[in-house]
Amino acid sequence: MVVHHVTGALWGIVKSSKVQAVIAATGMSAGTGSVFMASLMVVVPALLALAAFGPAPKSKDTPKVILVTGASSGLGKLMLDELRKAFPAAIVYGTSRSGWSAKGAKVTKGDSPLGVEDAGAGEQPLLALDVTNEDSVAQCIGAIEARHGELSVLINNAGTVLQTWAKATTHADAEAQMGTNFFGVVRMVRHCVPAMTGTCKRIVTVGSIGGRIGLPYNSMYSASKSATMLYTDALRMELAQDGVAVSLVEPGDLKPGMLNAAKADGFDSNAYATGAFDIMRKEEAEGTDPRVVVKTVVGCVRSSRPKGRYLVGPDAWLVEVLTRLCSYPLREYFLASHYRIPPRHNAWIRV
Repeated sequence: MVVHHVTGALWGIVKSSKVQAVIAATGMSAGTGSVFMASLMVVVPALLALAAFGPAPKSKDTPKVILVTGASSGLGKLMLDELRKAFPAAIVYGTSRSGWSAKGAKVTKGDSPLGVEDAGAGEQPLLALDVTNEDSVAQCIGAIEARHGELSVLINNAGTVLQTWAKATTHADAEAQMGTNFFGVVRMVRHCVPAMTGTCKRIVTVGSIGGRIGLPYNSMYSASKSATMLYTDALRMELAQDGVAVSLVEPGDLKPGMLNAAKADGFDSNAYATGAFDIMRKEEAEGTDPRVVVKTVVGCVRSSRPKGRYLVGPDAWLVEVLTRLCSYPLREYFLASHYRIPPRHNAWIRV
């Protein structure tokens, strides 16, 4: 039915007097011209859609050195493994706060980095790096630059989750959440961009769809991801002149969930807070496979024209649609009813 209406509308445009006048001016017969114009009206939008939404061509520039923060487990470890498969000629480093011992040699903040070739089968040499510590970041990036001469790709993956009551958030809790999720990204960019001197230059930051909306009982997490989102947008425009492509990957709920999610002191004393927490963890356990995020990141690094933003997961797209179509009061109604928060805890509509 939709196709029938669209086809009828297009044919109506082709048969209009203005289009027929253009056809007559070309010297083509009315029948041939009409078919030609109708074809153009189908082909041109299809080509535009392909250019906008289709896969970008692969970049001819191969990354030399890739750095992934927060790579000791979970999404970061999966990312590290897949990037090494996708770019076998590149040195792919992962980081963790404590570092990791490869063949008995502890990788500390002051050591020269170990390359992939230094690890045994299945081993991951991780560099010691704490994104919240200025000296730690400076020493790690300095060691990479000293050994390899450049850094090609930075993937900001390190992050934490702290469930809080917005009204009772302590300074320490706010500082801890923003320190890793936002200021950690800012600090990594500040130290890594000067080292990006090659032909392939990328910054990929793993954000969250939670940065598009204020998640109840997760306010500082949403604030940190929202700050990261807007910072990334500004950074993208500033670094375009230097040939550095900047992308933000925004996943929705991911399996198996945020198993490391911490709670602020006293969080469990509120039944509605714990109820919202349980709903979040349940939905994450049923969420998108994290390998979809990994595939997105690899595609972003490989692309010659990386997108500015990548949404991952059906719930991420749902939030995108709701934030574009719904007013703020309506969004808050949906969120409060979804997480069963008074006075919407008994609402009959639950998205």
